[in-house]
Amino acid sequence: MKILRILVLAPLLLSFVAAAKKPQVSVRFHAEANARDGEPFAMPIKFQNPARDGFVERVPSISERDIKAVYPVPATDGTFGCAFQLDQHGRIGLQTLSTQRRGASLVVFVNTKSGMHQVIDMIIDKPITDGIVYIPRGLTQLEIAALQKKFRTMGAAAKRK
Repeated sequence: MKILRILVLAPLLLSFVAAAKKPQVSVRFHAEANARDGEPFAMPIKFQNPARDGFVERVPSISERDIKAVYPVPATDGTFGCAFQLDQHGRIGLQTLSTQRRGASLVVFVNTKSGMHQVIDMIIDKPITDGIVYIPRGLTQLEIAALQKKFRTMGAAAKRK
């Protein structure tokens, strides 16, 4: 009888886990890839800086899981920029990426309830060792609000849970 209960309850519990609430915002940093890497590892993209067709890695180098804090700032074009402070894992990943992939592009995608868009692509010009990556422009007010809801703001006191 107990085995029957377990067999009935296990799929029910798994369905609750699968139906868990999705994150309000996701931020993904994808490094430029080589076209010869193939479809499973690279996806096509239109770069903005400089304008050209190319490829980025399918798996992001840095994601929202690596972000510890944010610091949004208004940009001159009416959008927002944001500094992302990374945790230890993200800092090491960014340092490795920025050292090994100099001259390549880093493309930022943000996904909220209103959809996903390519925010900006930036050329990696020097190693970044402090764990802070800065996006100078391209984020919307809705995206900034979602980021501030999910992450603490740099310089603000840590929230108590």
